[in-house]
Amino acid sequence: MKESRRASIGLDKRERTRAKLIESAYRVFARKAADAVTIDDIIAEAAVARGTFYNYFQTREDVLKAVAGNLSDEINQKIWVQYAEISDPAERLAIAIRQFLHQAIRDSTWGWVIVRIGLVAAPLSETMERGMMTDLEAGIRLNRFQVDSLQAASDLVLGTGLMAIHSILEGRAEPDYPEQIAKIILKTLGVNDADAHAIAFKFLEPLHS
Repeated sequence: MKESRRASIGLDKRERTRAKLIESAYRVFARKAADAVTIDDIIAEAAVARGTFYNYFQTREDVLKAVAGNLSDEINQKIWVQYAEISDPAERLAIAIRQFLHQAIRDSTWGWVIVRIGLVAAPLSETMERGMMTDLEAGIRLNRFQVDSLQAASDLVLGTGLMAIHSILEGRAEPDYPEQIAKIILKTLGVNDADAHAIAFKFLEPLHS
């Protein structure tokens, strides 16, 4: 067997093992609070040796961040495709908020994992943070958002979104709750009521699986 072929097989195997560990951790985080999950829980779920786990992750927090990043990046890629041609940062932000909340309605397991790791791993991934900050900065620069602190605006979006997912999972949300949350966030950022309502309740194309 050629050396390049052998290396390719080895790389594929490593990627499969890493994906298996992340998927196993996802199932564990779906059942238990993030601070209650142990490395032993993840190893048992994945049915791998302890040494295998440490070949890929050094701490529980490392695998937690990997799970959070996978969940966030998978849905973010679909959202970016959906609003690639939209220039209004308020509309872009509203689409992202609504899609995350609608995902929690569609998939409660996904939602519970987000809630349980959100406070530890917020904003879930670097790509999610970069996208959100880009829209917030653009909104401030264009006077679309009227805020004094970029960090406060970020915490508003993430914190409100996290609690909204929790309310959805607890069955305390109306069908248009994602739209209500998007409207409240836009208004808090300085968008006028009529504009915020129009943006938040605009037709939203469902994300494809």
